Amino acid sequence: MLQAIDTIAPVFGLIVIGFLLSKAGVLGKMASEGLSAVVFTLCLPALLFKTMTDIDMPEQNPWGLWGSYFGAVAIAWVAGWAAVRFLCKRDAPTGAIAGVASAYANTALMGVPIIFAVMGDAGALPLFLILAVHLPVMSLFATIHLEWTHRTEPGIRLALLTSIAKGVLSNPIIIGLASGLLWRLSGLALPSAAGKVLTLLADASVPCALLAMGTALSHYSVRGTIGPAIAVTLIKLTVHPVAVWFLAAKVFVIPHDWMRVAVLFAAAPTGINTFILATRYQVAIGMVSGAIALGTVLSILSFSAALWATGG
Repeated sequence: MLQAIDTIAPVFGLIVIGFLLSKAGVLGKMASEGLSAVVFTLCLPALLFKTMTDIDMPEQNPWGLWGSYFGAVAIAWVAGWAAVRFLCKRDAPTGAIAGVASAYANTALMGVPIIFAVMGDAGALPLFLILAVHLPVMSLFATIHLEWTHRTEPGIRLALLTSIAKGVLSNPIIIGLASGLLWRLSGLALPSAAGKVLTLLADASVPCALLAMGTALSHYSVRGTIGPAIAVTLIKLTVHPVAVWFLAAKVFVIPHDWMRVAVLFAAAPTGINTFILATRYQVAIGMVSGAIALGTVLSILSFSAALWATGG
């Protein structure tokens, strides 16, 4: 519990700092949007590029672990989309970002430190196996879903599919992923200076995004979005980890340590990348900001429940 609080405090602290600076007039709405744009167009692509060039997959078969985790991602994604789209009666883009927010975990700031604190080296391998594909998979399908809902042409037509493909291929996150993979396949080593630039950009993504989210909380009212934000948070912190546990224990029957890592990973709140996507597409920013803030506070309960459910 103390480790969870110690992890949550700096995360929420950066959000609060951004909020207070905005309320004091130091950072305005343009500053928030500018920070988000820098993160989306530079920092996250650099992080993806660096991740893809550094991946070194082990020999263990990861399919059961991936099936458990990403099967649960699909369940939470559909549940979040349906809850906000139909129960809360929001439009299609809002439903799409709600689905993303219900399934996209805060891996770097919450999942990784909690898992290492609880399991140490025993959790390193399954954690790596999820991390190796998490950001690329989630970014790809989130982009496709959001691009699809932002197209106004009726029906599935060649022009519509072409438009979506162009949107996906021009997305900075997808460009970072693809270019990193191509560089890895080339076998070339990154020049030292280029590697340092990539590291600086990647390291800047998290604090800049958290500050931007804090400023957004003061500019984008969550009034009228409380219901959807609560729905997204509850699905992310309950449906997602419970679905992972069921698939890991009853369907794929993976090793206990692997199951525990996957459940703890899923018990993390909505990730900051969802806010970046919401800002990029200018959809439901208040709902996403509220879900991230609420989920970050309540995640101490979801982590504790996940630890109890997987054996103490």
